[in-house]
Amino acid sequence: MPIVIAVSIVLAVGIGFLIIHHAKSGAISGKTAAAADYLDRNKNLEAIKAGKAAVEKDPKNAEAHYYLGKALLADKREEQALREFKSVSRLGIEGKNIPETEFRQLIAKLYAKYNESEEALKEYLLLIKSQPENAEYHYQAGTIFSNRNRGDLAEGYFSKAMSLNPKDQRFSTELGVASYQAKKFKDAEHNLGIALNLDPNNARALFFTGKTLKDSKKFADALPYFEKASRDQSYKLRALVETGTCYMSLKMVDKAAAELERAVQISGSDSGTDSLYARYFLGMCYEKKQEFEKAVAQWEKVYSKKKNFRDVGEKLMQYQEYRQSG
Repeated sequence: MPIVIAVSIVLAVGIGFLIIHHAKSGAISGKTAAAADYLDRNKNLEAIKAGKAAVEKDPKNAEAHYYLGKALLADKREEQALREFKSVSRLGIEGKNIPETEFRQLIAKLYAKYNESEEALKEYLLLIKSQPENAEYHYQAGTIFSNRNRGDLAEGYFSKAMSLNPKDQRFSTELGVASYQAKKFKDAEHNLGIALNLDPNNARALFFTGKTLKDSKKFADALPYFEKASRDQSYKLRALVETGTCYMSLKMVDKAAAELERAVQISGSDSGTDSLYARYFLGMCYEKKQEFEKAVAQWEKVYSKKKNFRDVGEKLMQYQEYRQSG
């Protein structure tokens, strides 16, 4: 009889624990479900509140972190959303009520936006593994390598994206840029040509076609591409600097100076690399024209922004007397 009583007590305690556990789980699931429901109804603040309550109740609830992250993202709180998605990733999504593809797409974009490119790449490679026919995933992986100036690695991903969707000009453009980065100039010219056939006003394709031709010493051929690229504000300054240096290579100093003066004018007091190059090369044009005071004035402005820029310090030492007279 005592044995039967003991067994009954153990069973009762066990059942009690199970009841408590399921009750807690039900409460957590309910808050998570509420967050999801609010999201479906575009009630972002309510979804955030419900999601936070669910996470506070059980910090190891991956689903709660996921829906809280989605709610924060919908409310444009992207950094906070990324923190929640990182928690989901740490806790794991296997066996959870979390759509894997959607989750990986969201976290990959946020990783890329906040310069965590290695983590973004891991996510895109997992997406490629699960959906190898999705051109966008190959494109995004290629973009990460291209941003690292690893055109040699980017090419394969852009090429695959292009083969899957040849009508998307982004893919042929970036394949061309990657080929340029890898110094495969014939391939670059070919792929950028495909992009320009799709859109003759594609500023990025125009600019890098010009760069490809310039680096191939085809300076005159490069000029029309830079001229067209300069019509786009995002490429205007860079294209003017490239145009000016092409004219310098063609020994057309007056034309070079005119283009570089335009570049300096639009750059104003900017200290970006393109602005520094504009002033540096404009100074070289003035030097060739023996307008030394004007040359020194440009180099001094470069030196004030970046003292170790190319040989600008040496130039100023060489023309010290013009600094004093100015």
